[in-house]
Amino acid sequence: MTRLGMGIALLLGFLVYGCGRSNYDLAQTTTVTSGDGPTFSLRLAGDDAGDFLSAKLRIESVQVTGGGAVLANAVQTPEVDLADIGRAHLLATFQAPAGVQDVEFLVGFAGGSLTTSKGSFTVDARCQTLRLTGKVSRITERKHAVIHLDVARSFVPGGAGLTLVPHFQLVY
Repeated sequence: MTRLGMGIALLLGFLVYGCGRSNYDLAQTTTVTSGDGPTFSLRLAGDDAGDFLSAKLRIESVQVTGGGAVLANAVQTPEVDLADIGRAHLLATFQAPAGVQDVEFLVGFAGGSLTTSKGSFTVDARCQTLRLTGKVSRITERKHAVIHLDVARSFVPGGAGLTLVPHFQLVY
């Protein structure tokens, strides 16, 4: 085997090893801190379904942190269909402690399936964890933050199916 071949094999080995542990930190049990303020929600919605008739993703983990505390650490909706445009699926509810200005959202995916008029495909989403920061002052305006995932642009051919390469934005 050439040096190039060995280098590629080694690189692939590291990628596969890292992929299997991508959501490890989210899976650990931690104590959730409840605030004394209003309850907010984190939601996930699909934008621009493109040619997809269904775009089902399994949610592996959801964590909301702020002020050094875990505010939510449980999945409210374990599977979502992002081709259902106009629907924002509930991922988590949380309360931000007084004085916290920013919260961090981590959403881990486990995989899924997509359907078009031409067939069905499996989705490899194991290595994708969305990490976003939201302003509590903006979330307070409507009591929620919504992650908008561009369905048409977020799935690319790879391996035996499609791979999730998320294109998203956080909307208040």
